[in-house]
Amino acid sequence: MELFNYIAIAFSFVYTAAAIRLLGGLSSATNRDRRYIVHLLFIVIMLISIITSFWGIWAHRNLEDWKLYKFIFLLIDGALYYFIATVLVPENPNEIDSWKDYYYKNKHKLFYAILTFLVYIQLNGFVLTGEFYFGPEQFFHLIFLIPISFGLRSKNHKVHLAIACFYIITTFTMMLTVASEPGWVSQL
Repeated sequence: MELFNYIAIAFSFVYTAAAIRLLGGLSSATNRDRRYIVHLLFIVIMLISIITSFWGIWAHRNLEDWKLYKFIFLLIDGALYYFIATVLVPENPNEIDSWKDYYYKNKHKLFYAILTFLVYIQLNGFVLTGEFYFGPEQFFHLIFLIPISFGLRSKNHKVHLAIACFYIITTFTMMLTVASEPGWVSQL
């Protein structure tokens, strides 16, 4: 078994755990009496993001100088997804009476986790290659700070709906363009 195939098993476990957590709460989150569209959109966004992120791991198949710190650093990606999944879907989702109340109670955790994820993305290339690169796609990541700042400050439904719509549009756009090929991360 090649080293990358061996390492990919660990990635599979972490990403799968995050996806299962989100999928496990989907039935409860779509319940007509309790659902909240913003919360539901974030679940969908995270599911798509997990899929595209795992799809991008293929870019690391040719990395020859694997070290434990690089392996752990790459696992942080899936761990952040899992943390976000636990924020969006509690252990017992059927006990949630109102997903809207739940969302606003946990929105700070969600947006700080997304902020942490953006910082992680900036550090990813440097840790794996040892080269500092600041190109046009990093400016795109800076744009994602704007909805985070609004999300942390606002309790207005329309603001949070606009944020969720922004993220779902960018996530779908990325999935259908840049992230459509395996190992898409290497194209950035």
